[in-house]
Amino acid sequence: MRNLMTAAIVLSLAATPVFAQDSIQTVLDRHEKTIKAGDLNGVMADYADNAVLVAPAGIVKGEKDVVGTNVFDGKANIRKFFSVLTSKESNPAVKSMKVSYEFKGSDVVVMKWAQFPGTAKEVAGTDIWVIRGGKIISQVVLVNPPKK
Repeated sequence: MRNLMTAAIVLSLAATPVFAQDSIQTVLDRHEKTIKAGDLNGVMADYADNAVLVAPAGIVKGEKDVVGTNVFDGKANIRKFFSVLTSKESNPAVKSMKVSYEFKGSDVVVMKWAQFPGTAKEVAGTDIWVIRGGKIISQVVLVNPPKK
């Protein structure tokens, strides 16, 4: 009986949002580290095979419609998006990025970010993530309009 009670307590503690948030924080930290390092394979390891990413159009070379947003459905398509962000051309902007996170519930995170913060080249935005089971299952990338 005592072992059963101990197991029940351990299982109930493991289901609390604190543990879920810790797991999400680990994914976010690893994601930020690998993208700043230009490690495309490391970045992609955080995504579920059936993940979906929504991002502004025009980031990936060869896109025909560069107005509005694009939906990158599945890991292979998401890889196209991150191959641009981990490239040598994009790496200085990505390395300069400062981020802050707001945890919304057990699996949703809002990330505020800025590249080249405080400079004339600043680009900022918000990403909305859903992370479950240690994998990113969806991400929406929103870029703020340029400052005038």
